[in-house]
Amino acid sequence: MFGFPSRRRVAVLLYHHIGNPKPGTSHLALTVTPEKFRSQVRWLHWRGYTAITPAQWLAWCTTGERLPEKLVMFTFDDAYADCATYAFPVLERFGFQSVVFVISGQVGGLTSWDGLPMMTMEQIRYWSAHGVEIGAHTRTHPDLTTASDQAVTDEVTGSKEDLINAGLRPLSLAYPYGCFDERVQRSVQGVFPLAFTCEEGLNDLRTDPLLLKRTMVQPGDTLLDIELRAAFGKNPLNLVRSRLRLRSRLASVLRHLGLLAG
Repeated sequence: MFGFPSRRRVAVLLYHHIGNPKPGTSHLALTVTPEKFRSQVRWLHWRGYTAITPAQWLAWCTTGERLPEKLVMFTFDDAYADCATYAFPVLERFGFQSVVFVISGQVGGLTSWDGLPMMTMEQIRYWSAHGVEIGAHTRTHPDLTTASDQAVTDEVTGSKEDLINAGLRPLSLAYPYGCFDERVQRSVQGVFPLAFTCEEGLNDLRTDPLLLKRTMVQPGDTLLDIELRAAFGKNPLNLVRSRLRLRSRLASVLRHLGLLAG
């Protein structure tokens, strides 16, 4: 069950909203239905994956604490209240752990981009006690690369302080929009031992702990797509599909110009 520690690699799945799509919002592309999410979790469980937390990954990287061979990590940005209803109970049922990145200054409010409710502190504390690790997603979810030095400090350090004051122990941060630069990374260093981007790929001992990679699950992903994301930290089929769409559009243009038969 346990292999050589240096060979450990983990794909990190990125989710946002797990729930029923809300028509007219700008973030339908960030919504995975409860039915699809449940089938994805069931599939990865059947395939023998173990879902770990950032704290477990950090312990392995720093002390060599043993981990199973087939790893995956579930991460949820923004802390939508629907995740407490539709995602976390499913993960708990299958014995999977996860992490949710909380916008500490907007707990219990509505998202500014689609008007959906965010988790209350009561929900956050409850799920923290039931296998969901709590991470930070800054205080107000700005693009840190465009913020002033003081604002970056307030957002990064302040979010950790907010969560600590609520009785939580955040070990990791997710960069809002996946945006970071060297200045932002320096601000995070010393505050959080781990930070997550939106860049794709697998993570191993060589991965910068402040630049951990994630692959975002799409609403239309099939179980094959999930399998590929868990195995490679990205979905190679996306490139194939993009090329096929480009070829189809090119053929349509050529037919319209009378340069292609049929």
